[in-house]
Amino acid sequence: MAVNITGLPWPPFFFEYEEKATDGTSVKNYKGPDGLLFLTVADTLNFTYSFLPVSTWKEAADKVVERKSLMLVISHVLLQTRAERYDFTFAYTFTSFGFGLAKPVLKPQWQSLYYPLADEVWASTLAALSLMPGLMYMTSKKNVVLSGTSGYHRNSRGFGAMIQELFGTFTGQNLSKWLPRDSPSRILMAVWLVFAFIFGTVYRGNLTAALTLPKYPPRPETLEELVDHVNKVTMPPFGKEWQENFRQSGLRTYERLADLMYVGPSTLEGLKQVTEKEGHMTTRLVFGYWTAEYLTRPDGTIGLYFGREIIDPGTSGWPIPHDAPYKPNLDNIMMAVNEAGLYDKWTEDTLEETRRIGRARTRRRQLEQAEEGGEMAQSDATGIKALTIVHMQGPLVLLLLGLIISGLAFITETITASYIQKHKA
Repeated sequence: MAVNITGLPWPPFFFEYEEKATDGTSVKNYKGPDGLLFLTVADTLNFTYSFLPVSTWKEAADKVVERKSLMLVISHVLLQTRAERYDFTFAYTFTSFGFGLAKPVLKPQWQSLYYPLADEVWASTLAALSLMPGLMYMTSKKNVVLSGTSGYHRNSRGFGAMIQELFGTFTGQNLSKWLPRDSPSRILMAVWLVFAFIFGTVYRGNLTAALTLPKYPPRPETLEELVDHVNKVTMPPFGKEWQENFRQSGLRTYERLADLMYVGPSTLEGLKQVTEKEGHMTTRLVFGYWTAEYLTRPDGTIGLYFGREIIDPGTSGWPIPHDAPYKPNLDNIMMAVNEAGLYDKWTEDTLEETRRIGRARTRRRQLEQAEEGGEMAQSDATGIKALTIVHMQGPLVLLLLGLIISGLAFITETITASYIQKHKA
């Protein structure tokens, strides 16, 4: 007689697949850490089994409570609300729930030219630019050496010309064919040129790094940051028990999380709906599997991330009826498997196989895109990416402001010249 049990496919813990038997018939088999653990238990206790037809996790657990099923062969976290309905086998693994969110997206910012240096550096540079023209004008005494000639000549260089000279050298331009004659002015100019050279070199280096490796905005990593940042947190149907458990916790942060929770979508659907304001609650293992299997981009990147803080760490076992006489036998087998490190080995093998399949799928997508898109797709496959408006908005805004200011200056000078000529006539 076959033992009645319940279970549903739950990657990466429990996979169901068909294979050919020796007689040519098709039989169901199971893999994944919980699938292999179940096969080990069935082989050790020497029983045949029959999976009862169920469509939801609640229905699978209800079969255990009604004692129609001897066990539910998928790991379940030991929650207080669950322990009131059914018992658990030996806690053979840890299941730590966290949250997944979309990585923050860079937005166009006109301040991109400002970010490479700190506020104190900009303030000090502005102070130097404000003081240098006056100091240079006072020390120069208007004596210059004309480039390419011999002898000294007087030249009445005004304050405006001095400002142009300093700003020109500050932006990397050469001196306009003149040098101060007296020693104080020469020393002052030499110091200024060294300062402008160091400032320009540092700024250009930091600007290149800021444009090619931009700083992303902060993202929620803890539970407190999550409830303050998002508008909704989704979870699969079994999340109803978690929501009730959070409401009964007596902790304000968990109560707020329960209010934000929306129970219903599957793990894959929930991860596809994830945005910067809508998260999905799952385990790190499940998150890694589904993102590697279905949500990896052709270039190998993932648009989601898993929060650093674990929301609710807990031990997990199989649900069984209360006072089940076969519990000690199950516990002994699970304890032996756990002590031998087999469950962790099965888990790592499953994830490695998933990553391998994901990498192969990514390579196939890159080759298909290269064949369809030509040179552009090939450049994307090599990792060379063009700068977008996100990076270049600052220079474009600066250019636009310069054109506007120069246009206004041209119009003003034209009107002024016309006005002077008219009055002279």
